[in-house]
Amino acid sequence: MTNGKFAAIVILAVLIVLTVVCGVIFYQVPFDYDLGSLHAVPNDVVLLSADDPLNHSGSTALAKVQDGAITNEDFRILFLTDVHLCELKEPTKRTIERFTAWIYQEKPDLIILGGDTLNGLNDRVRVEQFRTLMDRFQIYWAPVLGNHEGDRPVLMTSRKEVCKIWSASPWCLMESDLKKTADGTVVDGYGNYVVSVLGADGYIKDSFFMLDNGSKLMKKADYEKWNVSKKADVAISAAQVQWYKETYDAMKGKNGGELTHMCVIHKPLQELGEAVYLPASSRYGEVADWTFSYTGVAEGWQIVDGTLRDKVHCPPYRDGNLYNALVANHARAVFFGHDHVNDLTLYHPTDDIYLTYIRLTTVTEEIPDAEGYNILSIKANGGFTYNAYKTDGSLDAELFEE
Repeated sequence: MTNGKFAAIVILAVLIVLTVVCGVIFYQVPFDYDLGSLHAVPNDVVLLSADDPLNHSGSTALAKVQDGAITNEDFRILFLTDVHLCELKEPTKRTIERFTAWIYQEKPDLIILGGDTLNGLNDRVRVEQFRTLMDRFQIYWAPVLGNHEGDRPVLMTSRKEVCKIWSASPWCLMESDLKKTADGTVVDGYGNYVVSVLGADGYIKDSFFMLDNGSKLMKKADYEKWNVSKKADVAISAAQVQWYKETYDAMKGKNGGELTHMCVIHKPLQELGEAVYLPASSRYGEVADWTFSYTGVAEGWQIVDGTLRDKVHCPPYRDGNLYNALVANHARAVFFGHDHVNDLTLYHPTDDIYLTYIRLTTVTEEIPDAEGYNILSIKANGGFTYNAYKTDGSLDAELFEE
């Protein structure tokens, strides 16, 4: 064999090996689930534009419409979080089976997702599959991004692209455009938007400000500014809070001077982390002998239900101070996920606001007491009830109502 032929064989072998390796590395791992088996859930919910004759709120909003009029029926919202559909096919399939069964059982009018819906490498196919999956139900769905969507710079769909793909769905309410404050400042994060529900009078009964605090990518200049490590979770920014304030004021003015509203984020607010004390001896996944911290006692926080099985993983700094802004505008509740095994709900009687974990969706933790889902029912009179349910669909706790 000549040297030239030997060199050609070696080069060919190397190319074959590289092709195989690249195929393995870049292979897109789809769900092992028959999406064609899913069917629509009948409902009367429509998305009314701000100038629709039935809509007097001045903002785009959801409404239950029958015979050309908005009904007085309750509006039921299913809350899920940390679904974690990944490249591990068996737990992903079981998780899909779980929340699909909940959707068919509860027949919600809207589905809210509290972040970390997807994770794992080579996820582009799963990002698109999840959109298809949710659209099969023909129920409007409103996600926020968690810290696992786009948390790696390579081999993973970026947060911007996830937002773009999902928001293109006719059933997904997420907005992919970058928001700006009145002075032109670009608002941080992807998927900052508002979801509103109309009452029979055509005015908003409840709005949900969906804010992105999932990203891990802190700017280098912020490390020194906030005196935190590079691994610190990103907090809601001052620009996001300013956008919330301006949007709230505008919507309130157009809605007759009233706007009952709530907030959905992924990571818990710092106020929750500061209100509780977890002993160092606590073990992950086991019910902790936690107590209120000195700050929690001084602030007057009260436990509504649930417990801690891990520490509160909230950002270690404040930028725009979202909590104070929400309290000033009389927000009723803040919903979040992130800490899989925690299911605590606290209430501040002076600030009149609830901080509450959404029950865990994924099957991977195998801690049934922390798993399940939540239902918020908005009543015809504008009141609401918020309850937690176990994985078998039975009532776990009546959390709060108005």
